[in-house]
Amino acid sequence: MQLDPDKFPKKSGNTPAALKVIPVVIIAVVLFLIIAPPFVVIPSGYVGVKLTLGKADMEELPPGLNFIIPAVQRVIKMSVRTHSYDLRGANSINSLSKDGLTINTELTVLYKIMPTKAAEIYVEYGLDYEDKIIKPVIRSAARDVIATLDSSQVYQERELIQKKLMESVSKELEKRYIILDEILIRDIRLPKRVVEAIEQKRRAYEEMQKMKFIVEKEKLEAERKRVEAQGIADANKIIAGSLTKEYLQWKFIENIKAYAQGDNNTVILIPYDQQMTPIINIPNIKK
Repeated sequence: MQLDPDKFPKKSGNTPAALKVIPVVIIAVVLFLIIAPPFVVIPSGYVGVKLTLGKADMEELPPGLNFIIPAVQRVIKMSVRTHSYDLRGANSINSLSKDGLTINTELTVLYKIMPTKAAEIYVEYGLDYEDKIIKPVIRSAARDVIATLDSSQVYQERELIQKKLMESVSKELEKRYIILDEILIRDIRLPKRVVEAIEQKRRAYEEMQKMKFIVEKEKLEAERKRVEAQGIADANKIIAGSLTKEYLQWKFIENIKAYAQGDNNTVILIPYDQQMTPIINIPNIKK
């Protein structure tokens, strides 16, 4: 039995065009989201500076998930943690002291940017703000401070230099939205002959102080002995004034009695006035 093809048409194997497009669109969207995601994650210790078609938004993005417009906006991540910047070696600072000597100073600067001013820093200085802000400010301050001190002061007054640097640099960096934590002086180098002269002067001063101490000690010892001798002399005067003839005789008789009552005393010498010394033999009755 044959079927009439007009009454029972065969099913077409062609898929609608709309269904073919959907997978392509999905793949394109996924690729777009991978290439240009609509969000950015800012880690802790950072803030984000959002740029819209190259123009910076003055409101910083906080740490966490932040949404942006893909292909239109992008985010610059800026650290607000404490950073260290070294001025050492070839990057150290040469300055002239008050007496015209060249002083070489090595420093380490600890700083952080103000979180609410990251956009301003980016707009004014870009990401290389260390070379544009930190370095010139520190160099200028160090030279100004060293210029007010003699070489001997520079060699001995490290804490004073650090304090003056902190005061000067802190003000200048704050104007540029940077917080100064600390300035660490790593090394201060003077010409060798100057160091030797300062050390020799210091040793002479210490020797002089030592001699002054010895002299003062001897003076105090002499004064102590004088006071002690004066005390003995005064005591002797008081004792001599109280030793009458009658008192001495009474004391002598008391001592004789004590000797006589002893177990081992058989001979007692008794001075009698100033004429003779009688010897009294007392037999040892107890034995």
